[in-house]
Amino acid sequence: MASSHHHFLFLQGNATWFYRRLGEALVQRGHAVTRINVCGGDRHFWGDWQAIDWRGGESGFGAFIAAEMAARGIDSVILFGDCRPLHRAALEQARQRGAAIWVFEEGYLRPHWVTLEREGVNGYSRLPSNADWYRKTARDLPPTPTPRPVGTGLWRRIWYDFRWQITNYLAPKRYPDYRTHRPYPIWAEYASWATRLATLRWRQAQALRVVSTLEAEGTPFYLFPLQLDTDAQIRVHSRFGGMMAAIETVLKSFAADAPMTARLVIKNHPLDNGWINYRRRIGQRAKALGIDTRVHFIDGGDLNTLIDQARGIVTVNSTVGMTALERGRPVICLGRAIYNIPGLTFTGPLQAFWREASSPDLALFEDFIAVVRAACLINGNFYTPEGIAIAVENSLPRLEGDRDLLATAPSP
Repeated sequence: MASSHHHFLFLQGNATWFYRRLGEALVQRGHAVTRINVCGGDRHFWGDWQAIDWRGGESGFGAFIAAEMAARGIDSVILFGDCRPLHRAALEQARQRGAAIWVFEEGYLRPHWVTLEREGVNGYSRLPSNADWYRKTARDLPPTPTPRPVGTGLWRRIWYDFRWQITNYLAPKRYPDYRTHRPYPIWAEYASWATRLATLRWRQAQALRVVSTLEAEGTPFYLFPLQLDTDAQIRVHSRFGGMMAAIETVLKSFAADAPMTARLVIKNHPLDNGWINYRRRIGQRAKALGIDTRVHFIDGGDLNTLIDQARGIVTVNSTVGMTALERGRPVICLGRAIYNIPGLTFTGPLQAFWREASSPDLALFEDFIAVVRAACLINGNFYTPEGIAIAVENSLPRLEGDRDLLATAPSP
């Protein structure tokens, strides 16, 4: 095999046909591919082609990966989600061997993009927080091509996730020691989802009433978009460990420090499974703090409209923060985020944000986005046939290329 060719090891992805299509494309270009299936869902979306089963649990997985990499001459690793326990063990072995690590994730910008970075994403990204570096680096970049619109494929994503879970249940003997990284039993997740679907119309109507009332009254409000409680962004890349801890921090600060005329709108994540009754728990805490008439929980509503009307956006580290910055709105991050950069986000304490929030430097944001697109993003999506084809096409040059825009970047 030519020295310019690689042997790619595919670990777990999300529930999609994307990784199988990417593997096939790499083989067509002369590379070698090996896949590790660790559960029925993996096997459903990849199959047996170039695949090895791991039928154990977390214990021993790192040693298994080390042995396979040595035996097969693997020099590159591809995965989705760098915080899964199995992946942490595998990445430790990959780094010891000097292998290139490629991490996919949902796009930092959405829709029309997925994330593909070397070494890590989100809180593990090599993107620095030095504003001057972005200004300088952006000047030397060629113009970014306009992305082809591919949407999000939300309903396919939900359907594929369901298939992934069901096929896990159908393969207990083949993968007897597999344990999902997700903290909730799947039956409980789907039972909660059924309830949410049954109340969808009511929830959307309630959100519309709240937003319409605030707009009609001209009441100033701050927006706090929730993230998934199970997300590594919350559990790994923030100090909170769960969304309720973040909510408690925001509610206490709002009660003590925000202007008395201001309201707080807390918007649920559209993919929340309903396992935590945020409406009830937020209502209880707001009442205990004496701010129940000033805090509004909504489970729907147009996000961009809310961002445009809000006095400021409070987030742990959601990609909503990037959307808000793009629209020129003040943002404060309570966790580690790639866009938490002086000049973009509010760098003071939350207590001061309510009264001193300032708009971002939009010229700096344009430079930041230009660098992020060039170094970290791929046009496409994981779920629709067109989006997958585009994402595969755009992933190949980065996986094969020698140019690493972040190789000389300052430390994050």
